[in-house]
Amino acid sequence: MDLKKRLQSLATLESQYPHILSVYLRCRDGGRDLRKENLIALKNRAAEIERVLGDDNKARDFLRQGVDVVSLIREQEVKPNVIGLALFLKGKEIIERFETAVPFEDQVAYRRFPMISQLAFIAEEFEPYAVVQIDSRSAKVFELALGELVDSADIRNEVHRRIHRGGWSQMRFQRRIEGEKTAHVQEVADMLAELVGKHRYRRIVVAGPDKTRSMLLECMTPDMRRRVVGGERVDSRIAEHELLQGAVDYFHTAEDEEETQKMERIIREIHSTTMGVSGLEDTLTYLARGQAYEVLLPADLQVNGGQCEDCGALFSKPVKTCMACESQKMVEVDLKEAVTRTAVKYGTKLEFVKNNQFRQKLGGAAALLRSPRL
Repeated sequence: MDLKKRLQSLATLESQYPHILSVYLRCRDGGRDLRKENLIALKNRAAEIERVLGDDNKARDFLRQGVDVVSLIREQEVKPNVIGLALFLKGKEIIERFETAVPFEDQVAYRRFPMISQLAFIAEEFEPYAVVQIDSRSAKVFELALGELVDSADIRNEVHRRIHRGGWSQMRFQRRIEGEKTAHVQEVADMLAELVGKHRYRRIVVAGPDKTRSMLLECMTPDMRRRVVGGERVDSRIAEHELLQGAVDYFHTAEDEEETQKMERIIREIHSTTMGVSGLEDTLTYLARGQAYEVLLPADLQVNGGQCEDCGALFSKPVKTCMACESQKMVEVDLKEAVTRTAVKYGTKLEFVKNNQFRQKLGGAAALLRSPRL
């Protein structure tokens, strides 16, 4: 099951007994293993939750079962290359487990719904992408997702080295070499096209000598070339982790440019076609109606709001009565979490914006709509 389906499954999950135990841990800080700190934080947070549960012995027993499982996993099963760990449990049962090469913020929650905003943020920031390392004789294609290496493919072709004899024979032999190089580059382009068709990489970085990179771009279809966001001339002996870290810089740059373009598009839509809205209240209204096609939300949003348990309407502040259906069944919610769960449930795209001008230009939240606003 791919990540999108796994997130949707979590977003639609609800359980009264046992509640869902959601645990996010940052397992390493550089070269330091944070196991001891993780276990202490888990124990302290579990004690806080138990005090809130009061005399609900059934809920407390299920919580303790889940905490015991998480503690065992953290003590014995987390590999040294895992930086972030996310676990979702019902009692002793593990519903989902994610291990990433990027950190999470430590978080422990025990509620009817799983807490998925951190996972959705990482998934949006690290959508599957490809890194191609190529020279005239060989190529490697890396697939990365959730900040970690998922898979790689290795392509090696025998291409004769350049000879240094003069005369007509050298020219004839060199033409054959150039033909072999072209065939090699075309094979890489064909394989990459097959991988893009299967995994739908949004972005591709091509690293290698300028001439070989140029040949590969010429062999790509226009759609493939649009996905290429950067590349650089690299030594073929460079370590893989150095190559991939360099590629991440290109993806961050492309992400920043895309955020700016989306902000500008929403501003145009608001003023020309009424297919956009800005401001937190309007964004929440159209999202809860299922009318939002894509929602832009500040990555650092920390605001509590209200949600109606009957109709699902969202409000920027806690309220006692739903202004959509007049229900009294209102609950106070973490808006970042509620928006994430609602967006994933409706299949709405969600962009966590880090642009410093977002609040100034669009009031801290915005959305592209599926139909004109009312």
